[in-house]
Amino acid sequence: MMIETFRHPRSCDFSRDFTLSVDGAAVEVLHTEAADFANFIYDASKGPVEVVVTRLRDTIEAFEIRPRRLGIQGEARVKELRFTLERAEKLSVEIEGMRPLFVWANPPEPDRPDPADPKVRYFEAGQIYEMERLSLESGETLYLEGGAVLKTRIVTSGAEDVTIRGHGIFDGSFYSRERGDCVPGIVFDRCRRVTVRDITMIRPSGWMLLPGACEEVEIFNLKQIGEVVSSDGIDVVGSKRVRIRDCFLRNNDDCVVVKAFVVGANNLTDTRFDFCECPEDILVERCTLFNAPAGNAMEIGHELSVDYVRDVTFRDIDVLAVHGHGAVFSLHNNDRAVISDILFEDIRVEHCWDKFIDFRISKSRFSTDEERGHIRGVTLRNIDWAQMPVNQGYTISLIGGWGPENRIEAITFDRLRLNGRAIRHVDELELTTRYAEDVRVTSPA
Repeated sequence: MMIETFRHPRSCDFSRDFTLSVDGAAVEVLHTEAADFANFIYDASKGPVEVVVTRLRDTIEAFEIRPRRLGIQGEARVKELRFTLERAEKLSVEIEGMRPLFVWANPPEPDRPDPADPKVRYFEAGQIYEMERLSLESGETLYLEGGAVLKTRIVTSGAEDVTIRGHGIFDGSFYSRERGDCVPGIVFDRCRRVTVRDITMIRPSGWMLLPGACEEVEIFNLKQIGEVVSSDGIDVVGSKRVRIRDCFLRNNDDCVVVKAFVVGANNLTDTRFDFCECPEDILVERCTLFNAPAGNAMEIGHELSVDYVRDVTFRDIDVLAVHGHGAVFSLHNNDRAVISDILFEDIRVEHCWDKFIDFRISKSRFSTDEERGHIRGVTLRNIDWAQMPVNQGYTISLIGGWGPENRIEAITFDRLRLNGRAIRHVDELELTTRYAEDVRVTSPA
């Protein structure tokens, strides 16, 4: 089968703006306050497919299909937008005057688990499941079948070889910001060999996915839509050997963030975990990030109450937007840690507003240590920034240490391009520095 679609419960909130068909098959479009979205499985080995988006109430005058890197060209006629998919891609279809429509084509799913397996918690399609809290034991798999909706929070502690997977929806709205909730949706507390893949997460009341003081974490093909402030996407807190790949994260706070501290001391409700372990060996690659007014696309900090954070790589990333006061590239060392060996590589930035780069050693309401730390050895390599004319004079970059003993050192810009033009000097970034040294541009061509 080339296309597999899902049937969701009829009580779900379906789009009132769009319908979608792929290769002639109707695909259900669901609604959130931030974006509408559609999920389906596409076996690209069987050939290309035509995608048809229909706007229900008006005509389509202008549109864009992103990430732009993919070069997908559509054709709009009256109310229909048509384009061709040749690979399983995760897209933002943006029609002028409308909230985005996220079209998520997923690759075929390997080895679906057996519902009769006692180690599998199987949630079937077409149903909504609600419970206050759920946890997994070592060796267990939670499987959300495409078309299933699970409303709960998941907290798993001290487990090994645990998995959450399937093309169903994890809906965080069992808890509500309107009722004063701000709880993380999925927490892995000091677990080993953790896998999260394929699920869609929507309507959080707080942070969405939190591997805390974990080792050997694999996150693959995760899709998120977070509307509220503090809907961080993936908070890697005090964890080691983490791999995050092929995810599409739309958040109203940091999309991917590395931290280390006692979680629950600020912001979150009904939550307290000591995750004061040194994060290292973290790779984020082939992801698409879309950040709303709060937070940053790629962040290390603010809370870093440990000795060090090192060996963190963000590679092959499409940043669709950082709309608010945050930054695309963000290091905020508000505690004593030494941040080192950080690489941002092959990053395409389609829009940002307030800050492009924001590297700072500071003290804030998030600080718990009296001692200030260090930042050293950061490389930004092969970065493309498409800057709009309205950004000029408004979008800035900052690199600021705390003082003579707590400087930011050895920051390298290697092949950074602004609207296709090579940056040859840091001043071209409207960069302000303080207690910073060895900030340089290399290989400008």
